[in-house]
Amino acid sequence: MIQALSNGFARVERGAVRLLVVALPIMILVNVFGRFFKAPIFWLDELAVLMMVWLAMLGLSITLKSRDAVAVTLLTGAVPPTARKVLQLTSDVVVLGFCVALIVLCYRWFNPLLLIHSDFNIETFAADSFNYIYQEPTETLGVPKFWFWLILPVVSVTSSVHALANLLCTCRTPRSEFVDPPEAHPVAE
Repeated sequence: MIQALSNGFARVERGAVRLLVVALPIMILVNVFGRFFKAPIFWLDELAVLMMVWLAMLGLSITLKSRDAVAVTLLTGAVPPTARKVLQLTSDVVVLGFCVALIVLCYRWFNPLLLIHSDFNIETFAADSFNYIYQEPTETLGVPKFWFWLILPVVSVTSSVHALANLLCTCRTPRSEFVDPPEAHPVAE
């Protein structure tokens, strides 16, 4: 069930990344032409930067799902399969712990219960919490920044699901499958 949820999240994330990868160059090119014709669209630059942040955050989650992160395998390549599995389990637990901590931090930052308790009155929320997250607008768009910052709790949840799925997969994988990949040992001629 967790694996299916992780796969579903990954499909949605990949689709969003594809859209962003297409939209970003278009936004930048439109603004390049705008500048050339002395009519730049200032808010387009800010939107492009915010979309790059979304792209990076979604990429982080997809990378956790696929385990394609850059890694130094000096230690894992030098230990037997049992220790390699223990190291992988340790790594999976640390990643899951980080993702869960990110959920907690996002919850404390966005503080949805206080916002509800404040009847969604942003001024009351800010006065009660000294947290101005819902009031700070973007520089040129004039839209509250929290709409763009919502990517953080979304990615923290999807990353947690991916990390849990990876941990469960590692637990189910037999120790005998934690051997060196074929390319790690060059064939002597």
